[in-house]
Amino acid sequence: MWLICPIAGVGKRLQPFTYSKPKAFLKVAGKRLIDHILITLKKTFPNGTNLLFVVGYKKKLVSEYITSQYSDYFKLVFVEQKPLGYSAETPYFSGLGDAVLLAKEYVKGDDCFIFLSDRLPMEDYSQVLLRYHQGDCDAVINIKKVEQPQFYGVTVLDETKKFLKHVIEKPKSFVSDYAVAGAYLFGKSSTPKLFELLEAQSKVVLKNGEEHTITYVIDQLVNSGIKVGINEMRSTILDFGHPETLLEGNRQLLIDLKIEDPLYEKLRATNNIVDSRIIPPVFIGENVEITNSVIGPNVSVGDGVHLHKCILSESVIGDGAQLEKIITSRSIIGDYSVLEDLIKNEITIGDSSYIASSNF
Repeated sequence: MWLICPIAGVGKRLQPFTYSKPKAFLKVAGKRLIDHILITLKKTFPNGTNLLFVVGYKKKLVSEYITSQYSDYFKLVFVEQKPLGYSAETPYFSGLGDAVLLAKEYVKGDDCFIFLSDRLPMEDYSQVLLRYHQGDCDAVINIKKVEQPQFYGVTVLDETKKFLKHVIEKPKSFVSDYAVAGAYLFGKSSTPKLFELLEAQSKVVLKNGEEHTITYVIDQLVNSGIKVGINEMRSTILDFGHPETLLEGNRQLLIDLKIEDPLYEKLRATNNIVDSRIIPPVFIGENVEITNSVIGPNVSVGDGVHLHKCILSESVIGDGAQLEKIITSRSIIGDYSVLEDLIKNEITIGDSSYIASSNF
């Protein structure tokens, strides 16, 4: 089996954080998003599994990091998706469908499992594999009941609720509240047709803002007679595609973490936490100094951070950030940013920013 991760895109909805790194490299609860996802994959797939990344934006950063961290477990391959063009020096791409098509020569004659770099299930993917190996379908897609289906690719199921009838991308009127949940398994009997349809789609000229999606192709796949089973995820699936959902994902991961010393008493003993209160759950990285502050709940603090006279809750603080006299909640602060003298909620700033009350 081949695992395929399209990771070429810029992640516009997470700008300004993605100006300097891909969205999968944002750090929450002590790890990059891509680390959380690949650790979950290691729980499902055996050592030596083929793993193909379709890279584009910040391709060198992505390939070097993943190779250094995961080449001992996965057989890694990197394929580049070329941008369609640039907007203010930021590349834009032709979509998920064209990214998956780039895996065609590697996958032929084999099964493939496609996963997205901004979706993380709070359980492993073993149920997807079990559903496929029941032997009554050619492919499986993960689905999840959602509150706002208009923002997702949604599915229409058959009467048994075991198979897919249609999938519709971001419908304007209500069709279903079961959304595609960021994982697809195509068996070797369905991959030739999948890539045939993806190739045909890739030849369609795109208009401004359009993309070649995989949703449309899956709908065509069903219409062609391929039997697509569904696997409904019962546990939470974290969506890191927007700032607000990133904070919710951070909250869920912190709750799930089993921290031996949730109040960080050992760190206090080193005088790295002085005259401060920690309200769990909180994750504190390495070489962090906290003085005269209240941190938590639901705060992730990166490595090398300095916090002085701060009150922080429901926030993600990047590596190397320096905050002094900051009161905030529901904020995301980029790596190596400096903030001084601010009382403001929902601060969102990218890496290496400097903000004080006089210039906010």
